[in-house]
Order: sequence, then structure tokens, then C-alpha cells
Amino acid sequence: MEEELCIRMVGIDYERAGVELRERFSMTRGAAQDWLSALERSPQLQGCVLLSTCNRTELWVSGQADPLTLLCNMKGLEPEPYQDSFIRREGQEAVHHLFCLACGLKSQIFGEDQIITQVGEALSMARESKAADSVLETLFREAITAAKEVKTQVRLTQRDRSVAERAVGFLEEQLGALEGRPCLVIGNGEMGRLAASRLAEKGANVRMTLRSYRHGEAIIPSGVDTVTYENRLEWVGKMDAVISATTSPHYTLRADQLPSLSHPVIFCDLAVPRDIDPEIGKLPMASLYDTDQICGSRPQCDQEALEQAWNILRHGEEDFLRWYQMRGMAASVQRVSGEVAKDVLGRVSRPLGKLPPSQREELSQRAEEAVRKAVSKLLFGLGEELPPQLRIPCLAALERAGKEKN
Repeated sequence: MEEELCIRMVGIDYERAGVELRERFSMTRGAAQDWLSALERSPQLQGCVLLSTCNRTELWVSGQADPLTLLCNMKGLEPEPYQDSFIRREGQEAVHHLFCLACGLKSQIFGEDQIITQVGEALSMARESKAADSVLETLFREAITAAKEVKTQVRLTQRDRSVAERAVGFLEEQLGALEGRPCLVIGNGEMGRLAASRLAEKGANVRMTLRSYRHGEAIIPSGVDTVTYENRLEWVGKMDAVISATTSPHYTLRADQLPSLSHPVIFCDLAVPRDIDPEIGKLPMASLYDTDQICGSRPQCDQEALEQAWNILRHGEEDFLRWYQMRGMAASVQRVSGEVAKDVLGRVSRPLGKLPPSQREELSQRAEEAVRKAVSKLLFGLGEELPPQLRIPCLAALERAGKEKN
């Protein structure tokens, strides 16, 4: 019988919940890493990976643990009120979802590039926290590999391929040409740098905030000036547009701190949890937009390109599922190869006994290792040729035969 695929995930995303609800479950990297490190393993929970982006929060587990309960416990919330806001996936459905997700097919910005990095960072964080087991490690690695292949071979969409790029396009729709427009970007992370770089390419007069203690180590995009984060409020009133894209757990701009605006200013909040106090949207001369409003509806994808992507992803999923089923053979293969090695050494014990003790021990060890490797290679090769339902019974028969012979 084919081994059950014990992978579960639960997720909340832009399709099921607005920003206000999603931010309740979002996690900064530091908080997520602390939680993963403190997570206690059990027979019900072999591995765990947490993915948290502006579009979604997903908790992945291998084993029988309930990911929604784990996630709500992490946030100090009761699961019941949020059941309808989350989607659950298990087994092959969960695997298919991750492969599609990693290459941007599930993103608010269809086909976006940034999600590959985010999935990779989620795996790295789980690995560093010793929370990822071999199953989730292999699943995420295979999904990332397939996603990279899609990105290099298929052009899913001609439109903007990141939230930051879409935000710049959104500002063009609202303001017209951006050339000469004063714009402030709050945040020097990947998304902030990309937004600042795209604004500069459009000819905008761009300033980006930097924390004073990080000034010497930060990467500044070409054509972008800097202001200290501590002085950001002094610049807001001079701007036509303000983009905030940080991972801060606190507001970068608060309504009660903002100076009076003398002309219209567009505020774009690209963060979840939100960077900009929602009350700012109620102030005179201020217009505030979050990621859901900025990204809008997903564009139609070229069907031929989508078919190419599906083929690549399908092969990746099949490789993972094959690995998973072969993994179920490992213990049996080890036992059978051990029995064969024991039998071989017994057959050559007499000539080995004529050797000096040190040579006899070294040769015995080498012979046992060589036999184990050769038998394991043959058995795994056999497993790939057999129908899944015959793999374990076949190995069990070999084990019984070996024991009866001995």
C-alpha cells in the first residue's frame, strides 16, 4: 500500500481576507524564528515551516498536528472565529499548491518574481531554527527548483512582476508622468529598494529613508537620495507620493504625528502588517492605498505559457512524490542490505580469518559497506520499476526470505 503523504498546511491570503485580518497573523522574521526555535517536536509534529508575506501567511507541517491550532496558539488567538478565513490543504493537494505558489501562480501580482525568494527564506528560517524535517526540506527545495525553471523558460505575464513595480504603475495611473515628482520611500529592504529604483527610472525625484545606524552598510539604488528615518516626518509634506515598505511591527507613519498637508499626497502601504496608520487616509489632502487596492485584479495569462508552466511543475511534483514513496522504503532497504552483508561476510569468514587482525577488521568493514551500498542501489532501482503498491510487500518478502535462510 502506498504510504500516506503526511503534509498539511493552513493559509490565509488576499483572496479570503483583507489586509486588516491578514495582519493579525503576519509575523516578522525575528518573531517567527523565535517561535520556530521554541517549538516542541512530538510524534504529531515532525517538521514545520512558516511563510509570511504581504499577501499571505501559511503554516506547513509534516505529521498529524493541526496547523491552524498551532498558528492561532502562536498569536494567542482562539481558532474557532477564524475557521472560514483559512483554507486547509493536505497531501498531494498541498504539494500542488506549493509548487504553484512558488512560481507566482497564486500571487496577487500574477507571476511575480519575489515569491521565490520569500519561499526560500521561509525554508532557510525553518532550517536555521531546526524546525524543518527532511520531508518539508525536500518539498520546499523541489518547489523552488521547479519555480526557477518556470521563471527562466516561461513568460507568464507582460505586466509588473512585483508589488513594488505595481505600486509605481499605480502612481502613474493616479499622477500621470512621474518625471520630476518628489517621492519618499520608507524602508531599505528588498521591496523598498525596488520601488525606489523603479521610481528613479521613471524620472521621479526620489528619497529613501535609512536608519542612522545602518547608513554605512545600506544599498542605495542609483539616482536615489537618502534621508534619515528619524527625520521622515519632515519630508512627508514635501512629497507627492509616499511608499512605505518595511517589516516593522509598528506604524512608520501615524496620523497624530503627521504635519498638516498643503497639497494632495498619495500614500501607498506595501506592508502587512500595515506600515501606515489607517487614520491617515481620513486626513485632508491625504489618499491612502493598501496592497489590495494597489494590486487590483489579476491579469489574464497566456494559455500556452501557462501550459508550459504546468508541465514543468508537474514533473517537479512527480519527482517529489517519487522521492517520498522511495523514502518509505529506506528502513526496509537498510534491513535487507544488512542481512545480505551479514550473509556475505559469513561466507568469507574463513579466508578473512587467515589475515592479521588489523587487516581482517579493515577488509570486513569495507566489504560490509560495499555490499550494503550495492544492495541498496539495486533495491531502490527495483522500487522505481515496481508499481507503488508492490514496493513494500516485495521488500517484506525479501526480509522474510533472508531471516528464514539465516
